[in-house]
Amino acid sequence: MKNIIITLITVLTIISCSTFKNKNNLSTKSSSLISVLEKYRDSLENKRYGLVASIRKKGKTEKYAIGFSDSIHKMTTDKIFNIGSLTKMFTAVLIMQEVEKGNLNLNDTLGKYFNKDLIYNKNVDIKITIEQLLRHESGLGEIVVDTIINQAFSNPFHEYNNTLLYNKIPEKIFEKGQKFKYTNTNYILLGYVLEIINNKPYSKLLKERIFEPCNMKNTYARLPIGNKNLAHPMYERQDLLEFATYKYYYNYGFSAGCIFSNINDLNKFFVNLYETDKLVDRDTFAKMCNFKNNYGYGIAKIPTSDKSTYYIGHGGDDLSYTNRNFYNPKTKTLVITMSNHLYDKYCWKIGNEILYEYDK
Repeated sequence: MKNIIITLITVLTIISCSTFKNKNNLSTKSSSLISVLEKYRDSLENKRYGLVASIRKKGKTEKYAIGFSDSIHKMTTDKIFNIGSLTKMFTAVLIMQEVEKGNLNLNDTLGKYFNKDLIYNKNVDIKITIEQLLRHESGLGEIVVDTIINQAFSNPFHEYNNTLLYNKIPEKIFEKGQKFKYTNTNYILLGYVLEIINNKPYSKLLKERIFEPCNMKNTYARLPIGNKNLAHPMYERQDLLEFATYKYYYNYGFSAGCIFSNINDLNKFFVNLYETDKLVDRDTFAKMCNFKNNYGYGIAKIPTSDKSTYYIGHGGDDLSYTNRNFYNPKTKTLVITMSNHLYDKYCWKIGNEILYEYDK
């Protein structure tokens, strides 16, 4: 077990943006969601973890589950997973709500929000803007994977606060605004900005402004450790729940990767964000989808191989969960896949196969 944890420390990231690749060339055609997933049942059950998938088309949703939710129990469609970096889309929504209220401007800089007496990090340019954070154009170094991951594993009860984390941000990787480089640092700082503006915890903002308005009753800003519907984090047939704490996900992932949810609630979130004014108005949503480098404000553009269309979404990977999601703005087809295994290779593959079959 110790070797497994060491391996995870070596490879764990909350997201790798390289997952947003062109992989829509498929040769397999199936008759239903069930038949697509059943082809992979033996593979997942042999590895002792599971996967849940859903397809929403023309207002109707179909769901199916295969594999295991822990080392013993079968996976079901109501299981709750950590969504990793999909949390960033929620953070971007909260930021854009502040813009709509006039409480924040996308051209505001970090220097406007952080107390100069507490913040002292030569690696951070205080002229970095909110928009540059949203777009991953800040040039900031990676704080989670490169700086605090070993501390998070060795002492999951360690308290991280904005002053401590801000001052641990490593050396910049390029000058602000020059190019795109995905880092969790950007969205962790956005979470702290939200807390500063509102004088409230990020978790409470999520609940009040997203979870409750969307009727997401099985979604949390922390690890719901006592919830019977929690899918346990699995890795190489081992149940890692004993190594996970609510502080680990909230303090370590925070506004870049802390949220836990199930496939039913994620369907509600996506539909409300993509198709209604409940979370942000349509002009604001259009700004979130103004893509550069296939990335907007917390939303990624996922082009198909022939460039004839594209999907939008945001994947996520965390200890020890994977999710992928795809939404076609033209057809309004929505596909979500979630697994309880780090770097699961089937979420993307199954999502693509479902799209090939359903999104005609």
